[in-house]
Amino acid sequence: MTVLSHAVCRLLCGEYGYDAVVADVLIVARHGGRSVSLSSAQQRHDRMGDRFRVRGRLHDGCLHDMGCRDAGVGTVILLDDIITTGSTLRGCADVLAAAGIHVSAAIALADTPPRGGSSRVS
Repeated sequence: MTVLSHAVCRLLCGEYGYDAVVADVLIVARHGGRSVSLSSAQQRHDRMGDRFRVRGRLHDGCLHDMGCRDAGVGTVILLDDIITTGSTLRGCADVLAAAGIHVSAAIALADTPPRGGSSRVS
């Protein structure tokens, strides 16, 4: 994910002129099994709970020591390797929202077909 994050950042800066930085702001606070081994979206969602937390200090809308500029947090894009049910992305967005950070978009390398046609991320 580090390679993907930096590649997306270079593209946003070089091709589109955004002042983008990679900010590794989430850490895994609790490890669980692989989500793909769980049978349902509800099981994956229930397991997320307190799995992630914000790394660093949030002060005046800026995540200090995480690559955030003095101007504060701008547009936040989450990156993930694969979407199965969307529980990981949703859990990360929820943790960031609780810290006052709005996630504008999410990007994943791969997507799996939904079971039963249900929506993954809202």
